[in-house]
Amino acid sequence: MSKKELHHKPVMCEEVLSILNPSDGCVYLDGTLGAGGHSRKILESADCRVVGIDKDPTAIELCRDLENQYGNKFLSINGSFGNLSQHLHSIGINKIDGILLDLGISSMQLETPERGFSFQFDAPLDMRMTQTGETVYDILNSLSESSLADIIYYFGEERSSRKIAKAIVNKRKIKKIKTTFDLNEIVLNVKKTKNRKIHPATKTFQALRIYINNELKDLYEALISTEKVLSEKGRLVVISFHSLEDRIVKNFIKENSISLKKYDPKNPDKAFVYENRKVIKPSEGEVKKNRRSRSAKLRWAFRSSLMLSQLNSSHNFINYGGIEC
Repeated sequence: MSKKELHHKPVMCEEVLSILNPSDGCVYLDGTLGAGGHSRKILESADCRVVGIDKDPTAIELCRDLENQYGNKFLSINGSFGNLSQHLHSIGINKIDGILLDLGISSMQLETPERGFSFQFDAPLDMRMTQTGETVYDILNSLSESSLADIIYYFGEERSSRKIAKAIVNKRKIKKIKTTFDLNEIVLNVKKTKNRKIHPATKTFQALRIYINNELKDLYEALISTEKVLSEKGRLVVISFHSLEDRIVKNFIKENSISLKKYDPKNPDKAFVYENRKVIKPSEGEVKKNRRSRSAKLRWAFRSSLMLSQLNSSHNFINYGGIEC
């Protein structure tokens, strides 16, 4: 196991295991494999199978030890959880018993300077989870001022987006914006650091990362797919870390689930059932041990007996809180 794996702490693991309740002979999907922390805990809990998906090839390599230890009980796939249905069908799995989506960026990615995810290290402006395609460097030095402002505002909820975008465009007229420190300096010149709970560049970096990795649209596609691949009573568990993700998850569950008290398995009218809509947050003890968990929000529901032919065909990305720029 690498040093990066050793530093990885899966968030809200006790809560995830309590909800998923891993059982012998069942199949589970970890849609955000990362360093494999959640997958390992699930495999340790029962004689079951786990399929792990991650768009970051580094995550797949980090989890080779799970394949060596568990053999055919663990399989990793390099791809987006937005295509989870296709990924499962490609390996001959049509139904699974539980899905976990631990959203956002991983500690592994943040702590690898050359990936360019963090403003704490001086590195090329990359931020690609797939490690292919367009980089943040590319869009910062090519998109119009208005496009950059929209991305920073909508995906980062940054009130100073117009000023930051203007500063970016003015700076790149002099020289290209190449590194995380270049971008950080631009933001710091726009926003002052006094009396701020979060670093001034946090929202800008978040916005660019979400945009370049198509994170919200992938989440939307994944949620829709869960209706098709989860077996009856199969659990959907989603951990989000900011309001944009949580809004989509919350609205999806709200529109496509019914309370357990009103649920009739013989006459279902929604794809999911919820026991309690109240969001679950990490314990104080976990937050003290793992600061990354402090903003985590967990929501879950289980698959009803509704037939595939009866599923909602009017899903709408924007209505669920999605954003397109």
